[in-house]
Amino acid sequence: MQAICLLALLLVSSCEKEPPSDPQFDSFQEELEYLVDSYVHMGAVIGIVDQQQNIHDYYFGSISKNRAYPPDSHSLFEIGSITKTFTATLLAKFILEGKVDLEDELDSWLPEEEVTIPCWNGTSITLKHLATHSSGLPKRPQDSGQALPPAYDPFDPYAAYSTADVYDYLSNYCNLLFEPGTQYAYSNTGMALVGHVLGLADSSSYEEVLGRELLEPLGLSETTLFFSEDQIASLAPGHNEKLDSVSNYNAQDIFQGAGFIKSSLHDMLIYLKAQMGLTETSLADAMALTHQIHFDVGAVTYDDREGRYDLSIGLAWHMDILPEGYTFHWHGGRTNGYMAYMAFDPDALTGVIILCNQSYAGAITRFGEDVLKAVNKYPFL
Repeated sequence: MQAICLLALLLVSSCEKEPPSDPQFDSFQEELEYLVDSYVHMGAVIGIVDQQQNIHDYYFGSISKNRAYPPDSHSLFEIGSITKTFTATLLAKFILEGKVDLEDELDSWLPEEEVTIPCWNGTSITLKHLATHSSGLPKRPQDSGQALPPAYDPFDPYAAYSTADVYDYLSNYCNLLFEPGTQYAYSNTGMALVGHVLGLADSSSYEEVLGRELLEPLGLSETTLFFSEDQIASLAPGHNEKLDSVSNYNAQDIFQGAGFIKSSLHDMLIYLKAQMGLTETSLADAMALTHQIHFDVGAVTYDDREGRYDLSIGLAWHMDILPEGYTFHWHGGRTNGYMAYMAFDPDALTGVIILCNQSYAGAITRFGEDVLKAVNKYPFL
């Protein structure tokens, strides 16, 4: 692995710089440094799979305002909703093993004496609807009339939700946005329920399924839902838009599969290469199933990106046809103190993983897409 350490000056403002209207670059490294200067305000690690499938890793910025050295390949970050691709891979593995089926109705897996799942004129929510964000479930319970759980913390918004709380939400407060299977609406609640079902199907928990079926087979020893004492020392502390330190996200079993994995660049490059099929793993068929189109959204626009995209959904993965004409698979993640992005072009076999320990709105998908476009622009990095 080629390791290039680039120390960028720490930016003291959380506002992006206004980029030139048409910047010109002579090399990938020059373009990457320009993008980092525009988007990175604390620390960042970036892994690249280039057009020859060589791996490059880059390190920028600083761990914190008080620790003026860059993160490294073993620094730990929250990856946010990239967790959903882990959950989808586990779902696909269980499907291939006959433990669950995509067409299973959600209520067939949950205890009927404890929860009533909302439906739309007789149309029930299936696991496929959950895994493709086409269930009609709202993004989160907080947006309903349900009282917030005791000890609710707006800066750790899912930690207080127990299984009983979510069951109560589904039974008494949840109104579907549309008929399941007819539209796309991103839902943390939906993917959380996928992870919950996996634990029920295994008679264990999401945490146990994740460790046994994915982390151990891939050798992701630095990837976790909960920090050990040793791992805390490797943490790249999270920061908000004002560059203030913030606490890490937590979740009970019910929401873990939606966005609560922590990992390092070292492990995420292993995971990216496995998703791209560049390494042989026992999860290859399951990963391939997540990359198949399971819901076609059509032409969409994004608030933080220019142009229109033809969007399809695999199992968790978003698959866009870029205005430049090529397709890429991607997922972003954003928590209170972190931003993360993973994407790959299945035809060019190029890919990118970005982990940042500062969070601000409307940035990470645009940043990640710009980096992937740059990778595809230069035959040699």
